[in-house]
Amino acid sequence: MKTSKPLGCKGFPDRRDFLRVGVLSGIGLTLGDALRLQAAHAEEGSPGPKAESAILIFLSGGMSHVDTFDPKPYSPIEYRGDLGTVKTNTGDVFGSQLPKLAGIADKISVIRSMSHGEAAHERGRHNMLTGYRPSPAIIYPSVGSVVAHELGTRNDIPPYVSIPSSGDEYMGTGYLSSAYGPFSVGGEPSNQNFEVRDLNLPGSVDEGRMERRKTLLHSVDSHFSELEKSDSLAAMDSYYEKAYSLISSQSAREAFHIAAEPDEIRDEYG
Repeated sequence: MKTSKPLGCKGFPDRRDFLRVGVLSGIGLTLGDALRLQAAHAEEGSPGPKAESAILIFLSGGMSHVDTFDPKPYSPIEYRGDLGTVKTNTGDVFGSQLPKLAGIADKISVIRSMSHGEAAHERGRHNMLTGYRPSPAIIYPSVGSVVAHELGTRNDIPPYVSIPSSGDEYMGTGYLSSAYGPFSVGGEPSNQNFEVRDLNLPGSVDEGRMERRKTLLHSVDSHFSELEKSDSLAAMDSYYEKAYSLISSQSAREAFHIAAEPDEIRDEYG
């Protein structure tokens, strides 16, 4: 039990502190123990910064856990992986096909306790990509769409990017607006000539002409939206705004300009 609350007036325990002692004694701790724990917690300082972005690598039908991160070397032979093991730098073991990951095991977290009761790949994919078991009554949004809905766009960069495409049916928006769907790069970034299409204006269209087109479209949409309301129309407006932001944003174009990154950075991301 820990608290960040200072103890009492002028350093003396107050009434609530004595009540707290009663709780602590029930779990075998004295007030002195609690104070030492509180001091140790204060010395640890504030937690490190939270991750601003995350990469989900989803292997649909990929390697088994017993051949990768959970080879179960001490289990009966029928439960073990067939490919052997390699020792990690933390003393644990991974599958023998992961020697480089084994060398940096102290920098990653491996969760072996997660499981689900779905026997079919399709239902399992739904469970993993949405966090929910499939239901005939509702279509759940993917984790990427939830992130897009909760956090929104940052620095004109789409909050949910799918590489190379958004082909999996469970990577969609579910019951959320389709405006929170993934931005698909439409190609394989490891290809030498990879580029995200349509991030630059066509040669015959300058910024002034694009702004005039945008103004005209907005006036037409404003009139039409008074006559018709639907999620599809609202989502289309969102698509247009995102497209304009991407085309007009230098930071967005630079973010997707993979060729500008040095080889060592590209190699780190495969």
